[in-house]
Amino acid sequence: MKKNANYVGVDDQYIPEDEKYVDNQANSEIKGVINDGIKSATGYVKDPENQEKMKNVGRKGLKIAKGIGIGYLVFAGIVIVMVISVFILVFSQFFKINKQGDEIRDRANSIIDRGINTINEQSDKMDADDFNFGLESYSGTKYGSMVTSLLDKVVTKIKKNTNHPITVIYGSTTTSKPDEITSLKKQLESSKQYEVSMDYDSNGYISKITIADY
Repeated sequence: MKKNANYVGVDDQYIPEDEKYVDNQANSEIKGVINDGIKSATGYVKDPENQEKMKNVGRKGLKIAKGIGIGYLVFAGIVIVMVISVFILVFSQFFKINKQGDEIRDRANSIIDRGINTINEQSDKMDADDFNFGLESYSGTKYGSMVTSLLDKVVTKIKKNTNHPITVIYGSTTTSKPDEITSLKKQLESSKQYEVSMDYDSNGYISKITIADY
């Protein structure tokens, strides 16, 4: 049997191998040292003065830890605010630049469009002036021989410019066909005066010539 962790009245053959060669004296010394250390620590902790010292150390440590923690939090907060501010500034500048770029592009496109429209208008006007050249001088009161010459020019214009027809009106005749306009000349008297008036389309081209007896 065991008593105080030692085998009593037991033959060695029945004692476990791992316990046969234990130095009981050494074990006792180790236990004594451990017990003394525990007693010493317990006594130190139970001492009110030591307890107050430990509390002060704990408080100081807590203050330091809190100070460090708050410092880090403040620093981290400042860094975050700075990053957000820079982020907002960069994006605001980016959008501002984009907006300015869009405005510049829109103004440039507007100027280009106006320039193109102006060029087109000038070109159309030049084309219209070129088309009307040689016809407008016959407007007003003219003799039949002049009106006949006008009709010849009208036929030539119509044949060369099929996209700009001219309608001729005289009496009961209204036509824009070259053959019919040529036949119309037979109804005019060379020595008789006629009143010639001209109308223009939306692009400035002569589109209608009205001949009336004077």
